Amino acid sequence: MPGTQETTAGAGSAGMVEVRVRDAGQARRAVADAILMVREAADRYSTGIMITELGEGWYVVRAHPAVPHGLVRERK
Repeated sequence: MPGTQETTAGAGSAGMVEVRVRDAGQARRAVADAILMVREAADRYSTGIMITELGEGWYVVRAHPAVPHGLVRERK
């Protein structure tokens, strides 16, 4: 179904969210929503947030110790 968005928490952890979208136009919004979901874990552990693009419309957003607290970094 075009435009369908799926966001799932990885391994039951709010510290990581996998995002898959079929419509590239929805990617920005879906990733922004995932960042909000992960922010609590990042604050709790004083880490930043890493966004990793795994493929077209497929991202992992997670609290990551290599990113300074309060920052969001993107890796392709």
